[in-house]
Amino acid sequence: MKRLLVLLAMIVSVNAHAQKFAGLADTPQMGWNSWNSFGCDINEKLIRDTADAMVRLGLKDAGYEYVNIDDCWHGKRDKDGFIHPDPERFPSGMKALADYVHSKGLKLGIYSDAGATTCGGKPGSRGHEYQDAKTYAGWGIDYVKYDWCDTKGLSAQGAYTTMRDAIRAAGRPMFFSMCEWGDNKPWEWARDIGHSWRTSADIYPCWNCELNHDAYSRLGVLRIFDRQAGLRKYAGPGHWNDMDMLEVGMGMTEDEDRAHFSIWAMMASPLILGNDLRKIPQSTLRILENKDVIAINQDKAGIQAWKFFDDGKLEYWAKPLANNEWALMVLNRGEQAAGVNYDWKAHLVSDELSKRELDFKLATYDWQDIWGGKSGDTGKKLEAKVAPHSVLLLRLKPQPLDGAACSTTPAPRKLSYHWMSRTRWQQMFDEDVEVADKGGVDLLFVGDSITEGWNADVWKRSFGQWRTANFGIGGDHTGNVLWRLQNGHAEKLRPKTVVLTIGVNNFSFCNATPAQAFDGVKLVVAQLRKLYPDARILLNAILPHGESPQSVERKRVVELNRMVATLNDGKHVFFHDYGQAFLQKDGVMSADVMPDFLHPTPWGYQLWADAMLPDIRKLME
Repeated sequence: MKRLLVLLAMIVSVNAHAQKFAGLADTPQMGWNSWNSFGCDINEKLIRDTADAMVRLGLKDAGYEYVNIDDCWHGKRDKDGFIHPDPERFPSGMKALADYVHSKGLKLGIYSDAGATTCGGKPGSRGHEYQDAKTYAGWGIDYVKYDWCDTKGLSAQGAYTTMRDAIRAAGRPMFFSMCEWGDNKPWEWARDIGHSWRTSADIYPCWNCELNHDAYSRLGVLRIFDRQAGLRKYAGPGHWNDMDMLEVGMGMTEDEDRAHFSIWAMMASPLILGNDLRKIPQSTLRILENKDVIAINQDKAGIQAWKFFDDGKLEYWAKPLANNEWALMVLNRGEQAAGVNYDWKAHLVSDELSKRELDFKLATYDWQDIWGGKSGDTGKKLEAKVAPHSVLLLRLKPQPLDGAACSTTPAPRKLSYHWMSRTRWQQMFDEDVEVADKGGVDLLFVGDSITEGWNADVWKRSFGQWRTANFGIGGDHTGNVLWRLQNGHAEKLRPKTVVLTIGVNNFSFCNATPAQAFDGVKLVVAQLRKLYPDARILLNAILPHGESPQSVERKRVVELNRMVATLNDGKHVFFHDYGQAFLQKDGVMSADVMPDFLHPTPWGYQLWADAMLPDIRKLME
């Protein structure tokens, strides 16, 4: 009775807006599950042996971390309604098993069901959600797979919300995997409930088939793949579309296994192994431990692939990755090998969801064939053969830029980033052209995102007394600014003062050295002097970058500023370093001023404005 009173108090105290635990699903989960190979034939020795195998085989080091017990572990509920494991199958108990799995550096998952009984006829969690979650937490469980059998009359959203709240109330972070099969479109409502949700019926180890049972069907790889149409917008870090467990090593051909693994990776689906790890062929292990395929799945951008081209025999799928990289998959669904003769420059790859695009007329990428080991670049046509039921999987990286050429060669934006597409850059440039055509600007700000990002209230309060214009565009380096000044009708303006802050992006986007970045800054200053011979230029030192004075970022900026200071002539160019306004006495930067140690907060902008205003007033006289 005491346990029930404690449980009741826990339920009453739960916040009415309980949330799932954050930080557990920044990338799709990876692990193993017992169901595909063993069904109900499970016991604690199997789970221990599997955990051992995951470590011994290198799967743990490859990123697989969950050992998940599926249906049929259950014993009976006691007189108070608390569930216990089957004493014959799990004689040591779940707490001891969890401790063993944890000792291997792995995590233990468990299974339950929203109904009164599970799919295997064992006790479900209906009416016992808070009891079960508390029990799992006490055992040290890290992952809960929650099925949808025996749920007639239940609201899916309500049932899964209840278990989410129960897990939260239990107080132990547990990954919540919703296995609702997509019947009630969980992608539309489960973002704040589960960490992942199933999008289809159970998987079956075949390429393109459907195995019909009396009450349900199991689907092959392509059948599940095709059911993902329209769902990519719902997935992302913390909330993933789950295409079900992997069937790699379960009876398909090696080509099909590689394609299956590649598709799941491209679609940012969880990678949950389903094969018997105690007796795994090396050929299967090589597929499952392919670090480059796993890296595509685990990419921090968390964007699903989409089909951007179909030539009738082959499908072309693209997945934006972090750091302006991409993954490209060429899929052959058919029964015959098909040739690839792909002209990179003939196709603009544009993604409305991520606002990213690939225009190979503007930039060249190096590519690596992940399965085949070949390499090349997008300057030449892609030529290859794709076997039936197989894929060609490539990772694309922008070619390294020459720091000197990038810094000093006028050029428009060539690449799109998740925070700004090339199309948006063009729109901002066009807007600046309109401002230039109208004229009437006395105080002109030129720069990158640090200039673009001025807080509106601070801007108006500090500079509203003058006719001002902001020509800052995020991500620009000196080469981009040179191009804008030469092509943006800037000559139509007649500013009295130009405030210039540029150069920090030369390090990250041009791979430039401080000396190369300085050459770019010098050319921008020269271009401004040519455009506005009567104007005065307030040349800002690059603002401090990096939290610590010993950081690589900070040291590069200090070296660049030392050189930029030499451009001060006291007549037309006035160099000022306002960096100390952003730093504490020990030189450390506070996140209150710059949360990412690069871009100011509104308070940071006010500090900057207060430091600059006396000098701007003098220059505007």
